[in-house]
Amino acid sequence: MDFTEIAIIGIDGEAAEVVADLFNRYGHGGAVIESLAPDFEKVTVRTVLPAEDKERLREVEVLLALIGQALPKGLPEPRLQPVGESDWATSWREHFHVVRIGQRFVIKPSWREYSPSAEDIVIEIDPGLAFGSGLHPTTQLCLKIFEEMDLHGQELFDVGTGSGVLSIAALKSGATIARAVDVDDVAVRVADENFERNGLMDRVETAVGSSTENGGRQWPLVVANILAHILIEIMPGLAAALSTDGQLILSGMIADQETDVTRAAQAHQLEIVERHSHEDWVALIAQRDSSSSPHS
Repeated sequence: MDFTEIAIIGIDGEAAEVVADLFNRYGHGGAVIESLAPDFEKVTVRTVLPAEDKERLREVEVLLALIGQALPKGLPEPRLQPVGESDWATSWREHFHVVRIGQRFVIKPSWREYSPSAEDIVIEIDPGLAFGSGLHPTTQLCLKIFEEMDLHGQELFDVGTGSGVLSIAALKSGATIARAVDVDDVAVRVADENFERNGLMDRVETAVGSSTENGGRQWPLVVANILAHILIEIMPGLAAALSTDGQLILSGMIADQETDVTRAAQAHQLEIVERHSHEDWVALIAQRDSSSSPHS
């Protein structure tokens, strides 16, 4: 099958959030979000549509125009180009390189070479078409939060795992076990391949689903790096999955969405104890509200 690739190039976090949501709904295989070091502030969002589906292309172009009118900075003109199925399956790889995040984490695409230092924590991934290269600013925020935590002996519930990069990072930083779930069965397959690639299959369990697929237990560390409206939607499950003294990392939002996510957390007896930000992107750490009885 031939495709038409649509790319919105060099946009900020607010625009990327909206465009990625659109592409995830209309695109073939979802959105691919790329941010190239060292300028992580600007990202490119791309997807493909079947070349013969002219009606869907027109619909996406109209929606992009409406989004551009609604955003303060507008949107650049979409770049359209024809690609064959084999081209799309391989050409996006050219944009991913070995990248250091924080002091120790190194994201290494499986097709790149890298000689690590003794202190490096190398996360080798094949992100597939749309499930997270580790380069998105919200993933970077989570990795930098991990770097500030003592993860030795920790147990992680990773909701919306995508490529599995956060579970891999936690396990390679001393966590003993991770449960990684995603609503997309292809993402779970990609994550399983990456866990095997990193030699972690005996320390991770995967499932198709969302925050309610918690393995029948509560977890001392829960992370959800997903779009803000989904964080709000699944907050009941996230709260239920969190152990009494646990920490919940909420990432994937832009600053304008922080208040709504915070309110959703507070509605489930969670209080925000830390805030981390990078440009437009925000990550929050929540714990059970000490003034309330534990949520069940």
